[in-house]
Amino acid sequence: MPESISVSRVSLAVRTLDVWTGRPAASPLLQVRLAGDVRRRPLRSSDGTWIFMDVTSETCVVSVVSDVYLPCEREVNLASLPAGNPVIDIYLLPGRRYSAPPAATGLMRRLTDEKGGALAGVKVNAYADDERCARGRLLDEEVLPGSAELRPLPSGPALMNGDLLAIRSKENPEAEWFRVQPCELDAKPCLRLDRPLAGRWKRHALLLPGAETISDADGWIVLPFRGRMLGAGKLRVCLRNGKETVEAEWPMEEGKVLSLPPFLWPSNKSEK
Repeated sequence: MPESISVSRVSLAVRTLDVWTGRPAASPLLQVRLAGDVRRRPLRSSDGTWIFMDVTSETCVVSVVSDVYLPCEREVNLASLPAGNPVIDIYLLPGRRYSAPPAATGLMRRLTDEKGGALAGVKVNAYADDERCARGRLLDEEVLPGSAELRPLPSGPALMNGDLLAIRSKENPEAEWFRVQPCELDAKPCLRLDRPLAGRWKRHALLLPGAETISDADGWIVLPFRGRMLGAGKLRVCLRNGKETVEAEWPMEEGKVLSLPPFLWPSNKSEK
């Protein structure tokens, strides 16, 4: 009787990347699992990629925990990944115990309610509100809602995979955020976006360096900005706590991680 042969296949490869540096996340206590499948242990490749074999479901939830990064989960549609290269990148956000890279720009702050209690799970987006920091401008005449690509007119530091940008017009501070993957379209620079655009944007809209995070169980946030920033300036910040949204302006200083006093959630939902 002929022997049966069992062939394993790679179902999913997960690259865990440090959102501040763009390099593989460095933490000996980093763990990557499939939620609800505690017995399935991933393999590790030489470059630190987490490899899951023979996953039978079409979708799964990747769970990442660490001592220095915020925990995160991401739902993955395995059927949508290339059969020969089922790779995803997960950018990990720094927590309070994270040691910032040399000359990094960012800030730390605690979010509290009126009684000083911690506000956990607040989503925070920010961008550097200074044209001198712009990573480029929109080259397309117009980009419509739902678009997942745009053509930039680059300026400033070269963009890297995973850079978070905020797009806004020169006249209006309202913005939306996305992570980018630089590529080429018809031999010209192009940016693929990690989420479809919600707004309609016109030529010369600014592409500004952004940061995003979520407050931990004790209300602390760390906002990490990649790349060079010019001098001191201000950040435009949007905070979302459930159905409530607060807009604020916070300071920024190039090459420093500022430690700011606690931010009290305002009763009038607007704070400078």
